[in-house]
Amino acid sequence: MASIAVVVPELLPVPAVQGGAVEHWVQEAFERMHDGQTEVTVISRPAGDGVASPLNHIGIPWTAAERWWARLKDRVTWKNPLRYVAKLQNVWSYGRRAGAAVRALKVDIINIHNEPNLLFFISKQPSQKLVLHMHNDHLSIRLFRPFYRRALSKADCVVFISEYLLRQAARHFPEHAGKFAVVLNATDPDVFRPYGDEAGQRLAAVLPRNPGLCHLLYVGRLVEIKGVHVLIEAFRQLHARRPETRLVIAGSSFFAGAASTPYVESLIALAAPVKDAIIFTGYLPHDQLKYLYSAADIAVVPSVWQEPSGLVVLEAMAAGTCMVASAVGGIPELVLDGETGVLVAPDSPAAIVEAVDKLLDQPEYRHHIARRARERVLEVFTWERLVADLHHIFGSRA
Repeated sequence: MASIAVVVPELLPVPAVQGGAVEHWVQEAFERMHDGQTEVTVISRPAGDGVASPLNHIGIPWTAAERWWARLKDRVTWKNPLRYVAKLQNVWSYGRRAGAAVRALKVDIINIHNEPNLLFFISKQPSQKLVLHMHNDHLSIRLFRPFYRRALSKADCVVFISEYLLRQAARHFPEHAGKFAVVLNATDPDVFRPYGDEAGQRLAAVLPRNPGLCHLLYVGRLVEIKGVHVLIEAFRQLHARRPETRLVIAGSSFFAGAASTPYVESLIALAAPVKDAIIFTGYLPHDQLKYLYSAADIAVVPSVWQEPSGLVVLEAMAAGTCMVASAVGGIPELVLDGETGVLVAPDSPAAIVEAVDKLLDQPEYRHHIARRARERVLEVFTWERLVADLHHIFGSRA
C-alpha cells in the first residue's frame, strides 16, 4: 500500500469546516485517493470533535502565541511589514510540528499545499517523493524569492493549478522549470448541478421567491482583489435600467467567523443607494451554495487581480449557471469566451453591464452558454480526471 502525507497551510482545518478553497480541494481530492491501494494522512489545524472524515488526520493545535500573531495579522494591512512578520512566525511554529509529524509517519509521498515555506521544515528520505502543490502565486513575492529558490531545490515536483501560475514560476525560477507540472482544478457536478424548483424552496430564507426577478450572484471572499466593488458599481448602473434585477453577494472577508473589515464596510456604503436590491448573505457552506448557484440567473466573477484559477468558476459552470468573468490569470483556461461563459475586461463596471445586458436580452443565448458550461465540466473538470492526474504525478506508488 502506498502512503501519502498531505500538509496544508497553517490557518484552516481539513475537513474544511471553516471554509477555505485549498482545504476543500484537499478533502475532495484525497477522499477519492484514499482507498485499498493508497493511504492518506492530512496534517492541518484541528477540525474539532465530531467531524467525520474517511481520511487519517493529525491536528496541529493552535498555541496562545500563534493566536496572538494571527490576530495581529488580521488587524494590519497588506502594506504593513508586521503582517509578514506575523505570517512567518506562525509558519515557523506550525511548520516545526508538522515536520515532526511527517517524519513520524514514514510515508512514501509528502505533498505540501500552497505554502512553500513549509519546505524548510519538512525533510525527506531518498526513498520518498516530495511534491509541492501551488494554488496561488506566492512564489512571485519578490521579498521571498531568494528563499523559495533554495526551498524549491528540495521538491521533486511542483504542481500548479493553471498554466498561468506555471508560467509565472518558470519566469522567476527557470532552473527549476523542468520539474513543474499543471493539474487543472475540478468540481463535483453531482453536487453543483441544476436543482430546478428545489433551489428556490431551499433558499426561501435567503432569496425572495418572485419569478419576475433576475438574480446576479457573487461568491467568494470580500477583499479588494476580488473586485466586489466593481460589481456593485456595475449593478447600480444596471439596476437603474433594470429594476427587476437583484444582486446576491455570498461571502465574508475570510471564510467562516471572519470579522468585518474596512473594505466590507465600504462595500455596504457603496451598495446603500440600491440596498433593497442587494443581499449580503455572509459566509455560506457548500451545502447552501449549491442551491444558490442553481437559483441564480448569472454568476459574476469580477476579479481585478490575476486570479490563479477559481473554483467558483467551475462550481457555477457545473450548476448550469451562465458565467460572466474577468479575463485574468487562469480563468481563460476554464471559460471558453462566448461558448461556456463570457469574459470581460477587469476593473470595468461598463464591461460587466454590457455583458449582463446582452445575456438578459438574449435568454436563449444565455441558456445555451449555461448548458455548454455544464457539459464542459463533465468533459474536462471532474475530480476523477484530477485524481488520475495526481496518480500520474505521484507515480506508481500512489
